[in-house]
Amino acid sequence: MKIKLMLVASLWSFASPSFALDLVETYERAKQNDPTWQANQQQFEADQLNLGLATGALLPTVTLSGKINRNSQTVKRSNFPGIDQEGLSDALVSNTSTTKQATLSARQPLFRMDAWEGYKQVKTSVALSEITLRLQKQDHVLNVAEAYFNVLRQQALTAAYLQEEKALLEQLNMMNAKLKEGLVARSDVSEANAQYQSARANRIATNVQLLLAQEQLSEYIGPYQDKLAVLRSDFIFQKPYPAQLDEWLRLAQQQNLKIQQARLQKRYAEDQRRVEKAALYPQIDAVASYGYTKQTPETLISTDGKFDQVGVEMNWNLFNGGRTRTSIKKATIDLNKAQSQLDAAIRRANVDVKSAFMQVDTDRAKLEARKAAMDSSALVSQASKASYNEGLKSMVDVLLAQRNAFSAKQDYLNAQYDYLLNVLRLKAAVGQLGEKDLVELNSWLTYQ
Repeated sequence: MKIKLMLVASLWSFASPSFALDLVETYERAKQNDPTWQANQQQFEADQLNLGLATGALLPTVTLSGKINRNSQTVKRSNFPGIDQEGLSDALVSNTSTTKQATLSARQPLFRMDAWEGYKQVKTSVALSEITLRLQKQDHVLNVAEAYFNVLRQQALTAAYLQEEKALLEQLNMMNAKLKEGLVARSDVSEANAQYQSARANRIATNVQLLLAQEQLSEYIGPYQDKLAVLRSDFIFQKPYPAQLDEWLRLAQQQNLKIQQARLQKRYAEDQRRVEKAALYPQIDAVASYGYTKQTPETLISTDGKFDQVGVEMNWNLFNGGRTRTSIKKATIDLNKAQSQLDAAIRRANVDVKSAFMQVDTDRAKLEARKAAMDSSALVSQASKASYNEGLKSMVDVLLAQRNAFSAKQDYLNAQYDYLLNVLRLKAAVGQLGEKDLVELNSWLTYQ
């Protein structure tokens, strides 16, 4: 029985990593389970089909048609010309005939400025949909990474607050015991209890934030019970390359996806104005038809037999109530609007890059300072406890040093995740964020 239990325990230890999620696996789940991302992909696939629809307006159209007509006519006998009407009654004469006809028609646009400009506009819209999907994918990568690391942040903070709560509870129990023996003042016990209750409240609040962070992650990947791989303690926080702000600004002008999207939206507006102007041109088509007609019963004037026709048709809308000129004017205003939106996108990208770059630079300095503060405050806390035992410091001093030590640890945890996420935001600002960045970060995660 003991061997069986050991075997089960061994199997469980080998299987446990499969019940944990790292960052790459989390994103793979998000691609499969996030309905918003799936809707974006489906919209992209639908947009690609528009090019085929626009091409169809430039290609020949072939139509097969047929009809059957039954004609009936009733006339007075006296109405027949050339017949002696004397002695003839006005009796009615009925005549019925059936005509069957089949026609094969073809039409090929020769000069269709509207269709050609519409085709070029659809090509622009297809390119726009590709950029839009790339932007949506980048946002998806960033959102999933933020949700993932937010869970790790709240887990680490909850563990830190729980550790502080346990330490303060032990301190409070010790103080109560000493109070019964008359070794400490009641005010020291009250101070210890106040610190404990504050830590407990912080732990409860952080636990709520953890639950909310887990819910946000499940919005992307669906319900999950897996543990998440956590950041390794030896993670190296390297400064992003290049190190100069001007280089990042140059990259943003070239690669920022929102700028590229705004440029294509401007081109689409230019195409729309050309589409509206195309209504001023004539439409010329080559047409041809071939058919067969059969009439029964046959008469001297029956048109039985085959027929064919080849020609050129032109339609030119000379006046339509001023709608064309109004449409051109509206398209011009829309083009000016698109230009303004492009200018705004360029300025917004510059602001985003500067903000993210300075934030990353600041976070790196803060990270080093937080690490030094955490190490120093831990030493001060230990020294305060030793001084208290020797009667050199009061319990208030010990509790304050201990509170500072835990606070410094929590600040360092926040600084870690702030730095990580701001690096991702900086890469997104220049259009470089992708799955490769998740793979790189994933190498610094470990299973607990």
